[in-house]
Order: sequence, then structure tokens, then C-alpha cells
Amino acid sequence: MMKTLVTIADAGLREMFWQDQVLSKLNIVSEVDFVPMDVRFTSEQLAEQIGEYDACITSWGSPFFTPEVLARAGKLKFIGHGAGSVASIVSDDVFATPIAVTSANKVLANSTAECAVSLMFAGAWNHAGYSSGMKQGQWSINNRETVLGVTRRVIGLVGYGEITKQVIRMLQPFATTILLYSSYCQPSEAEALGVELCGLNELFERSDIVSLHNTWTPRTQGMIGTEQLRRLRDGGLFVNTARGPIVNEEALAAELRTGRISAAIDVYDQEPLPASHEFLSLPNVLCLPHIGGYHGLLKRELCDFIVDELGRFAAGEPLQGQISLEHFLRLTPR
Repeated sequence: MMKTLVTIADAGLREMFWQDQVLSKLNIVSEVDFVPMDVRFTSEQLAEQIGEYDACITSWGSPFFTPEVLARAGKLKFIGHGAGSVASIVSDDVFATPIAVTSANKVLANSTAECAVSLMFAGAWNHAGYSSGMKQGQWSINNRETVLGVTRRVIGLVGYGEITKQVIRMLQPFATTILLYSSYCQPSEAEALGVELCGLNELFERSDIVSLHNTWTPRTQGMIGTEQLRRLRDGGLFVNTARGPIVNEEALAAELRTGRISAAIDVYDQEPLPASHEFLSLPNVLCLPHIGGYHGLLKRELCDFIVDELGRFAAGEPLQGQISLEHFLRLTPR
């Protein structure tokens, strides 16, 4: 029987992920050891212990697979990451080994996609503005006021991956026109999804709502700046649930200061966002504290997915979340 090490030390994550039914499934396919609870488990400790294990299950806070760890991982054939990007636990070195690397990103993507779509609606309906106004004794004026709304609007999606696919699916009932900027989506795939590929500047010019879904890499850092934001239509909405550094925050703040557009943002250059940050004082900005992955049911299912992946691996079946080197090189760095 396989032997698996679970390197998740945080008590909150352990309680969330390892419900009885998940543990029962894991025990069917593998013997299992857990690292000590609420004690920092380091890469050095992992290197000392990894030699006896066939599989390792990781999540937020797990140690990095350094070259020393990989050198001592003689039996290891499976790393399953119960979170999103595996760049926090492995480098591209792992793809030169026989170790299969898989991630629960497909599960987490549904949560982030739902957050993104909810921000589209909240921003397009000015929920924050109307709620704030009511608390100050204001009421709406029916014969003067309208909102952007989502139905039949043009929505531009920047970046293509699991989250984008789920956003496209979630928007289907609303008769939107969806534009997509990506160098990874083939025309035939875009056609099957019912979206239109176009250039980045064109996407901003034609969209009522732009939602950002790129990974943050040296190539994408600062890719959204003044040139793009000034092209967004008057009254348009900019949504970011990807990563803060993909956007030039100074350029975004400058455009928002004019009141010409609005934004709904979940990610920032600096996190936690300082209380003095301008975004928090602008009336046309809805800010969330990086909660895109917080869907309660989905977050609890991350390691359940990985246990199923381990079962597929043991049975010689294809993995649903396997990460290739090509995919890894597109991920946000650790």
C-alpha cells in the first residue's frame, strides 16, 4: 500500500479539509501520516522525512520542495496540492523527475469565478454606492437614475484559464457578448465557448465591463495601465480578482479619480491593503480583502479532490488537475 505524508500543519485548515469521509477515502488508498499540528514544518524537516513516502499532500503553508527535498524523495511519485497555484511549493525542477504534480485549482477556480461574477453584478448595480447613500438618509430617484447592469452588456475577459471558463459558463443566462484577450486560447476553442478573441486595447474600447483573470508573471506585470484604462467606455466597470501587480495601480487610481469609470477589486499590490490607500476613499470603488477563494463548500472540498486524484493515480487513471511544465511556467510565482 502507498504511504502518504500530509504537510498541512494549520489547525484551521486541518479541521476544514480533513472531515471523516475524506480521511476514510484516503485511508482506503494509502497509509497516511500528518505533520504535527500548528508547528511550522520546514523544507529541512521535509527533506529528512520524505524518503519513506510515495505521495505528499500539501496546501497553504506547506514547505517548499527544494532541490534537497527532491534529491531525497526516492520513492515519491505524487504531489497533490490542496489549493490553487503549485508555484508556492515546487519549482520547475520537479518536472525533470517522475513525480506527478496535481492541484485542486479546478475546484478553487469555481470559487474565484463566482466572486468575479458577483463583483460584476455588485459594481454594475452600484450596490456599495446605494447602500452607503441609504445609510446617509438618501433614496433613489426612479425617473432619473439608471445602472449599468449586466444583461446584454459587452464583457471583456483578460486571460484564459479555469476561472475564465467558469466565468463564461456563469454569464450564459445573461445574453452578454463576451470578448477574450489571450494568447493561449485557440480560435476553435473560442468559437466553441461562444466568445470573440480580440486585442487588449480593442477589448477595453468595446467593453462595458472588463474582468481581469491573468496570472501574474514578469510578462504580465503592469500590463494594464493608462493606455488600456482610458479606452474603457464612460460608465464602464473594471473588475480584478486576479493579482494586483498586473495593474498599474497609480494609473487605475488616476482614472477612477475622474469618476468616469468604476472598479470592483479583490486584489492589490500590497496586501493587506493599507487603511490609508486611496482606493478605500474613492466612492466609485468597491474593495474586498482578497476573498475570491472563500466559497465555504468549495474550499472544504480542496483536499477531497486531491484524495480522489490520489485514488486515480493509484489506479493508473488520468489525473484531472495534473500540472505540466508548460502550465507551470504560466503560473503566478510563489
